[in-house]
Amino acid sequence: MFADTDFLLALIKESDWLKKNAVKILKEHKGKIRTSVSVMIEIALLCKKFKINAIKVFTNLFELIEVNEETYSICMQASVYIEKYNLNVFDAFHAAFCSNDKIISSDAVFDSIGLERLKLNKNP
Repeated sequence: MFADTDFLLALIKESDWLKKNAVKILKEHKGKIRTSVSVMIEIALLCKKFKINAIKVFTNLFELIEVNEETYSICMQASVYIEKYNLNVFDAFHAAFCSNDKIISSDAVFDSIGLERLKLNKNP
């Protein structure tokens, strides 16, 4: 089963009109529910908007739902970039996907987290 954002939000919010059904579904299908990076990006955007710690939210969600190892690693690294380095959500996920590769970008924010950057805005 694939979990969309509204299901995950219902689980993590203290109160939500969908919470009762979400908890019931989780109990009935625990271990069979998965999600994607795109859903986690949406969750991260909401965390940033409402000033909620993305590291804590991601950690809690990954105890409830299944993701593959790569998705887990990327999401957790992105949450660190969001919380510790104040990167915006998209830059955080770009950096996490980049891993140890060089990133092609005009955005100096990647320098601040130690990524090697091929400067797009550099004169040839």
